[in-house]
Amino acid sequence: MRGVVYLTSALFISACGDLFAPSIKTICEDYPHFCADLNTDGWCRAERSEIIRHRFNFKDDDSDRPKYALLVNYENYESCIAKASQIEYIKYRDKEFARKEATVSINKALKQLQWQTKNSPDPYISYYQWSRFGYEDARARFVAAAKQDVFSEPKYYIDLASILIADDPLAARDALFMALSQYGNVEQEIDGHITSMLMTLSMDIENYRMAYVWTKVTNHFADSIDNSQLVALSSQYSLPVDILDRLADDITSAIESREFDAHALKIDRL
Repeated sequence: MRGVVYLTSALFISACGDLFAPSIKTICEDYPHFCADLNTDGWCRAERSEIIRHRFNFKDDDSDRPKYALLVNYENYESCIAKASQIEYIKYRDKEFARKEATVSINKALKQLQWQTKNSPDPYISYYQWSRFGYEDARARFVAAAKQDVFSEPKYYIDLASILIADDPLAARDALFMALSQYGNVEQEIDGHITSMLMTLSMDIENYRMAYVWTKVTNHFADSIDNSQLVALSSQYSLPVDILDRLADDITSAIESREFDAHALKIDRL
């Protein structure tokens, strides 16, 4: 019962923290420099708010990790305000000018932050610098971090697999397994491209049993009733179809329930 009380209290405190967070208007009044370089009309309101609240929340934190989210927030705002700045008004020229000015300001802020974090050892910023600019040193830092399982979102392991697949297909396979196992941490639609990659990879390394299994799993998530490839594989390589069908069903159930564990399914050694 005490645990329930503690949990309820924690949830109440968290909810109160959100409830009593200052409004964007209040932040801009108390910290005008957090808002001065952004537009003030109704355009890009959500993107603008994300930047302002992030600047406020991390005003006393100069570590690199929060800067990853700020980089992404800047990109989102820049994309929105750049489009809005193209809209011309005959009557409200001042608003048009303000949006153009905000476009220039946020582009400058983004480039400055990109430059400041270019050599950051933070795994998320290393991913950002590699994915945006292709920096090899950032790529190496990202790969090293991902191999230590520091990320909790699938997309990072999908990108890791794309890096490893040419030189180390088994390591790429393990990265894709990690990607599938991360769906228990996020509320995202499962990316069917992962099982498709595993299907192709299995074919490339001539593991035809697992190629059959991943083809069946991929067909399930693609709502495909075309079993011609399954028939071809089973016929050409004399596969134990009954066993592989059960394994494919087990994998499908594990993915759908967001409880995928390659080791528990005993497919990390196949």
